[in-house]
Amino acid sequence: MTTIGWTPYKFTPVEQKHELEFIHNVYFEPEKIADIYKDTKSRFKLCPANSQFLKNFWVIKSPFDVRLDVNRKEGTCQVNQSQRFFNTFINMRWNEFEETDLALCSFNFQYMFIADEPVWIEVYPAFLHGEVKNTRFINGTFDIYNWQRPVDFSFEILDDTKPVEVKRGQPLFYIRFISKKLNDDFKLQEIEWTDELLKLNKRCQPQTWVEGLSWRLMKAGNRHRPKRLIKWIL
Repeated sequence: MTTIGWTPYKFTPVEQKHELEFIHNVYFEPEKIADIYKDTKSRFKLCPANSQFLKNFWVIKSPFDVRLDVNRKEGTCQVNQSQRFFNTFINMRWNEFEETDLALCSFNFQYMFIADEPVWIEVYPAFLHGEVKNTRFINGTFDIYNWQRPVDFSFEILDDTKPVEVKRGQPLFYIRFISKKLNDDFKLQEIEWTDELLKLNKRCQPQTWVEGLSWRLMKAGNRHRPKRLIKWIL
């Protein structure tokens, strides 16, 4: 059994970090994806191949109701929340796609996952619950032992003449963990968000300076990482 530490990511360059303390009360804990079948009597639940596939998946749910309307021609967008909310949680990534591309956006409802041994996280669309309409999720994978960075709901907008809407409690995406141990099981443990985690995170994000450097650093490892990070148990 491998323990994975998780915490809401409480830093934003727009707001001071203490302003985000409230998210501990509104963010949902990651939930086992298999719980979607808890009331199912179908015999497929007895299939070991299905159980093995699902056992290390968790679902991340939206903490807020959000409607995003994009005006691509004018380069503007609106949400049904305050400007402060927009500045903190919505990243319309105007400079990261071309005219012929689908518009790219992130809802920064961010979680950080860490492990004290090599474990890879994989991020998937919510394919069992149903993907958020009018979006195509951006997948990813990295080693959460070597690379301390958050995951979030990043997506392409399939039709930017139509809104993107999510409701509080709606599944946004899935996470899955893989270690070197075949058939490993994982336990999630909430940990405290600390200045040390933020400092480690900042050392893992040079992509705004040198393109392609982040992945090389992830494979090399964060040499200032302490041996144990899962120690601030709530």
